[in-house]
Amino acid sequence: MIETLKEIVATIDERKIVWGVGGSLLLSFHGLVQHPNDIDLLVDEEDAFWFNKKLEVLGTPIEANALRPFRTRYFAKFIVGGNNVDSMGGFAIEHQEGVYRLPFDENSVVGSFDGIPLSSLEDWYILYMFIPNRQDKAKLIEEHFKKNGVKHPWLLARALNQPLPHGIREKIERLLR
Repeated sequence: MIETLKEIVATIDERKIVWGVGGSLLLSFHGLVQHPNDIDLLVDEEDAFWFNKKLEVLGTPIEANALRPFRTRYFAKFIVGGNNVDSMGGFAIEHQEGVYRLPFDENSVVGSFDGIPLSSLEDWYILYMFIPNRQDKAKLIEEHFKKNGVKHPWLLARALNQPLPHGIREKIERLLR
């Protein structure tokens, strides 16, 4: 997976765009899971079309169906270097209080691994609370925060500006205390 990511970095480096690795691969970089499922990439919505065109050159597009509750504007799937790669620009997910839209910008990329940009655990903590059957991953991140602290509290704080279910709002507020 790392070699595939390095190939992606080399291909898109000609244009400075905001993107970062997320999902289970991000969790593996933080030692929270042993075996990542695939490569999830978040990209600034404005650059998503261009980004996906570059991924098409590197690999093979596969059918991508964005089903409810997902409302992501640009969702594409590829096979690159034998790895499943999901590209998401304008990530959004519907819930009982409305739609949560991930504000993904330059502040969302909080680190790198060998030149590979990494999105934040804080953003993925929120996303995993919404994604069906992924609350276990949210719990892993929450335990990590309790043990090591929240490194990017402003990312959690900005989520509070959106409609959130009461239980999720409470969890975020508790972590920010």
